[in-house]
Parts: sequence; structure tokens; C-alpha cells
Amino acid sequence: MDKAKAFLTALPSWLLSLLTVVLILWLTLMPDPLGDDAPRLFPGADKVVHAIMFGFLTVMILLDRQRKKNWIPLSSPFVWMSALFSTMLGIAIEVAQLEMKLGRGFEVADMVADTIGAALCAAIWLRTQHLWSRND
Repeated sequence: MDKAKAFLTALPSWLLSLLTVVLILWLTLMPDPLGDDAPRLFPGADKVVHAIMFGFLTVMILLDRQRKKNWIPLSSPFVWMSALFSTMLGIAIEVAQLEMKLGRGFEVADMVADTIGAALCAAIWLRTQHLWSRND
């Protein structure tokens, strides 16, 4: 765990969050980002993917913040604000999809999935961050 922490600490404190946002924007705003390589999944799988993407974004924000704060546990308000930021980005993307008219659809269900993923990851973070945080 110490080697992983050292590696992560050496990265710029914003890098993981930025890379995740760029990836999410590409996947959600491009007309057909995966083309013919897109896997065929079960009905509603896109909602699971939305939950995973925005939950992952929440975790990357929290990881970047905790690395910057020298691995001290994050406060509950900050964790929930990070989940709220992820959710708001998801809502903004849905509105952008509606306005851009590039073949992507506006769906309230996607926003709900984004919220569930972000909130679930925030709750898990709060329950488990003691496992890797510094306890000074």
C-alpha cells in the first residue's frame, strides 16, 4: 500500500479527476464514441454504466483531494459535495446532449443513475477511508 500511495502522491493533485472528466465527456458527448467496438449488453446496461462513471468520478475527486491533504481523512461535507459535483456534471451533460443534437438523447433516468453512482461511492468512501488514511 505504501508504494501505491507514494506513486499516487507523486502525481499532480488534479490529474485523476481531470482525466476522468475528459473520458466521461468523450463517452457521453461524442455521437458514437466506441463505434462498432461497442459491446452489446443487457437492456438498461447504460444506466449501470452511468452509475459507474459518475461514481468513479466521485472517487477520483476524493482521491485527488486526499492525496493533496497528505492522506488525512476527508470530512463528510466534502465527500458529499464531491458527489454533488459529479451529479451536477451528469445533469449538465444530459442538457448538453439535448442541445447539441448529435444523436445523443436526454434521459432523466441517466441523471438518476449518475446520482445513485455518485452517492453510493461517497457513502462507501466514508465507511472505508480509514483503511488507507493517515490517523494522526
